[in-house]
Amino acid sequence: MEIKKKEADKRQKLRHFLLGIAFIVTIFCIGTGSVQGRDKVQVGDVAAKRYISPKDTVDVAATEKLREAAENSVGPIYKTDAAIEQKNIAQTAELFSELDNILQNKKESQSFSEAVQSASLKLPVVLRERQLLAYANLSAEDRSTFAQDCMKILQEAYKKGITADKLEEIRKDMQRQITENLWNPNLKEMAGLILPAAAEPNQILDEAAMEKAKEQKREEVDEVRIRKNQKIVDEGEIITEEIYDRLTALHLVKNGNLKGEILPLLASLVVTSLLFCAIYLFFHWGRKSRKNAVVLKHNEVKILFTVYMLMILLLRLLKPFSIFLTMPAGLFVMFVSVLIGRRMALWLNAMFCIMGCFICNGSVEYLLYTLITGILESLLIQKAERRVYQIPVGLSIAAVDFVTAVSLGMFFSEEYSAGLLLYGASQGALGLLSVFLVMGSLPFWENMFEANTPLRLMELANPNHELLRRLLLEAPGTYHHSLIVANLAETAVYEIGGNVALARAGAYYHDVGKLYAPFYFAENQNGQNIHDTLSPEESAKIITQHTRAGVELAREYNLPCVVQDIILEHHGTSLVKYFYFKALKQYGAENVKEADYRYKGRVPSGREAAVVMLADTVEAAVRSMLGGGKTFAEAEAAVKDLIKDKLDDGQLDQSGLLIDELEIIRNAFLTVFRGMYHERVAYPDQKEIQTAKGEQKENEENKENKEKGKEEQHDGTH
Repeated sequence: MEIKKKEADKRQKLRHFLLGIAFIVTIFCIGTGSVQGRDKVQVGDVAAKRYISPKDTVDVAATEKLREAAENSVGPIYKTDAAIEQKNIAQTAELFSELDNILQNKKESQSFSEAVQSASLKLPVVLRERQLLAYANLSAEDRSTFAQDCMKILQEAYKKGITADKLEEIRKDMQRQITENLWNPNLKEMAGLILPAAAEPNQILDEAAMEKAKEQKREEVDEVRIRKNQKIVDEGEIITEEIYDRLTALHLVKNGNLKGEILPLLASLVVTSLLFCAIYLFFHWGRKSRKNAVVLKHNEVKILFTVYMLMILLLRLLKPFSIFLTMPAGLFVMFVSVLIGRRMALWLNAMFCIMGCFICNGSVEYLLYTLITGILESLLIQKAERRVYQIPVGLSIAAVDFVTAVSLGMFFSEEYSAGLLLYGASQGALGLLSVFLVMGSLPFWENMFEANTPLRLMELANPNHELLRRLLLEAPGTYHHSLIVANLAETAVYEIGGNVALARAGAYYHDVGKLYAPFYFAENQNGQNIHDTLSPEESAKIITQHTRAGVELAREYNLPCVVQDIILEHHGTSLVKYFYFKALKQYGAENVKEADYRYKGRVPSGREAAVVMLADTVEAAVRSMLGGGKTFAEAEAAVKDLIKDKLDDGQLDQSGLLIDELEIIRNAFLTVFRGMYHERVAYPDQKEIQTAKGEQKENEENKENKEKGKEEQHDGTH
């Protein structure tokens, strides 16, 4: 137990180490691919190479310049503030009215100038004594006319509109009109003080109207678009500010500041860290709960690490060749689907696509393409386990890649062209090539990493396999028992969505350990039971030894580790009840150790191994019951009890099976048994056939005699 724990801890540390290496390499690929991989240029430099646009996009800088120009073309928009005009005209009229009142009501000893100074005028003007004296010397009618002339000039100014920018110009124009008037100089000076003081801007900037007009002008400007494969600058040309803006917008060059380089790298580092944390939690929590978990075996961990490292590095190397960028993602998802399982492939596809998006400068088109095609490729490649389907699967994946590439191309470029069809055809060809690369490289993965591909497992089920032929010749009863167990396990595993090929192969070989002493097992005996001459402990030792012996044979014949696991685990640590009960009766309970009558294997560590255990148990029991005259209803009840017994004994605790799946497995077993043990019509024996022939002959003779009697009677009447 201590050795197993140390081995488990060692493997767990290795998994953490591999996950850390994968994270570091991913950050390196992203950093060198999306940020550090860009060229460094400045305005005024000579382009060292030809730059073309990798995608359809909007030239944001050029579009913004055009929109700013359109926005600046909008002049000031004013709105009239009538209240200002009314206030100032009213104050001017009141000023002249106040002067008249002061003139009429002043004391005789008080001069007009003194009276005005002591009063509070509406307008903030300081009138000189000579100006007031000139105004006081006018008749009442002339004072009224003078006031009306001043008011007329002021009203005309307001009628034209006074803005803050034109205020000085309006005041100068008012001075010109005053000068052209026929009044004496003192009155002109007086008017020149009053009217400018009453002139105040009545045209206020309409900010809302201006913003609306500017926004309308901006909207009228069409976006400046950069088309995919459009030349930005050719080798040897000067990089202008406009060209530089386009290059930085397309992430083809560094933007010249540290912030623009560090921030994208930090952002990608954060997102990548979150994704790797999600992967760690997915496997860590899955190992603990085992509910709906994908538990990777040790060789599968190494396979996944190797595939990921190869594909992420290949993606980084292919970055300069944009047409091949999608190939690593397709290879990754198909390898994972075939070598590990489609469930894992679907889960990891999204992660790899996001990593690839970072490496490809945040290309959304790349992200969508690889995400969509990856989902379908991971499902379609599963059908390629049969060689007859490999070409149709390859063509199907090519069609998926073609349609996806063309559809996304039309979406992003907003156009349809022959070039787009050519690009889609190239992606379809790469998809077809990827299928052949995946299927053609399977022997490498099988030999180097013991990958349990469906093709490899199907080859193990070939009856011509040397070990199966030995089983057929040396232990025919065990061989036929294994075939039935394989049918039961395959049907049940298919119903719960497990690895059918693994269940079938594991069931074929689960009892090969019986080859070391085939006649000690009931199915290979010819009427004589050798165990009748042995003690219970000797019999139990022989019976329980066949799992360990099976593993040794499996290693000798180079069977995969997963099949070896099923051989070792198909009895778990179950109790050999027959000999344990026999020992209890023979020696007494106090003299019998239960551990001596249990298998020395380990409980099933996978769903397929658990199903093989259950299939092995129920097959022997049902065959024995129906052969002993029991009804099928009794056998059906026994199947349920046997499965419950394994569950209660803790044999299924580490298998990952759910409680509701046990009922599915039971029903699958019963379906197979009904097909095997259905009621048949009782065939007659030879004696019954002869008797039936005799009865038929007698009936024919009686009929013939009866016909003759009728003829004779008829002749007699005539």
